[in-house]
Amino acid sequence: MLSAFTFNTAENLPVGLLDAISRSLRVSPSTVGLLVTGYGGTVALASLPLAHGTRAMPRRHVLTGLLAVLVLSSLLAASARSYGPLLAARLLTALAQALFWAVTGPVAVGLFAPEVRGRVIGALSVAGSLALVLGVPTGTWLGGRTDWRVPMAALAALGLVSLVTIAALLPTSPPESEPAAYGTAPDTRRFATVLTAGALSATGAFTGYTYLVRFLG
Repeated sequence: MLSAFTFNTAENLPVGLLDAISRSLRVSPSTVGLLVTGYGGTVALASLPLAHGTRAMPRRHVLTGLLAVLVLSSLLAASARSYGPLLAARLLTALAQALFWAVTGPVAVGLFAPEVRGRVIGALSVAGSLALVLGVPTGTWLGGRTDWRVPMAALAALGLVSLVTIAALLPTSPPESEPAAYGTAPDTRRFATVLTAGALSATGAFTGYTYLVRFLG
């Protein structure tokens, strides 16, 4: 749950820091908004290829590697002194998140009995939602009282805690041995419906809240 919270906070943190980054790096707010738009586009395009390319790797190794990338990219973002390096660091984080959400759900539910797996997915969703109602506002508050780079660096600390925890506690097993690796009754039509609804809702949400601080101002 902490790793889901951290990734979603990293994804949306520029929303609250939009004006601060704009002033600091002397770029327009719309250019800063690309830190979110480019991030989302990278996640959408990279998820399937990355998931396919790592399908045979033990999930503990995959998750620890992704969290290591999150820690590194957060530190790079916090140390960026111009827009280009910051955008590159953001896209590196996006590549990690693209694969993170593809594997973390099956890994999490596979640790529990089938009758409680729905609640496990719900818990992951709560962690992701808390990023918007707790992580981003806290990062915005911290950035307003210090510097926008401070909450970026804080993401590295949260990612490191998750990395150590998963490396120490998650069992190492091949993906095909996970009990939740495959659906019990796959339905292409229903999957397409869920995929379409998810794409539309995500597009609407990102369009609205990427520039929320600018609208409110």
